[in-house]
Amino acid sequence: MDYNELLNHLQVVGKDPSRLIFEDELTGLYNRRYMESHVGTLVEQAAARGKPLTVLVMDIDYFKSINDTYGHDAGDDVLREFAIRIRKSIRGIDLACRYGGEEFVVVMPETDLAVATMVAERLRRRIASETFPIQQGAHGIEVTISIGIAALSRDDTAASVIKRADQALYRAKRDGRNRVVPDAA
Repeated sequence: MDYNELLNHLQVVGKDPSRLIFEDELTGLYNRRYMESHVGTLVEQAAARGKPLTVLVMDIDYFKSINDTYGHDAGDDVLREFAIRIRKSIRGIDLACRYGGEEFVVVMPETDLAVATMVAERLRRRIASETFPIQQGAHGIEVTISIGIAALSRDDTAASVIKRADQALYRAKRDGRNRVVPDAA
């Protein structure tokens, strides 16, 4: 099947080819490839307009033990439900992506650190307070997340602000998990 035949086939079965390239199949969120191709533009726009931009890097705590205890299908259930809860907690202009494995990124244009911290804390509480349905709803398990946050600074690039949020995430994990930690910079 050549490229044009593939595109034709995808359109016939109702699949948007760009979604296959830029969407995480399991969660329906954007994938890392999409994030990396768009976050630079968001950073440039924020800098040019003098507007804030904040990045959240999130990780599901003890995700490996979920897979080990309940199986990979249950882990997939948790990832799907987590993506749903992220979508319900952010605005349409925010960019939510699965960064890899059980790690997720949300880029929040026109959002300062204080507001992003409130959003992150609300999401963290929502995750911890409601069990996650697994095995087609037959069981529910408790899940917590850790979140690192960084606000765009004058000298930041897309990569550096994500790296600072990721470093804050690792501090959250080191300090006991199930917490939100803003970058100190």
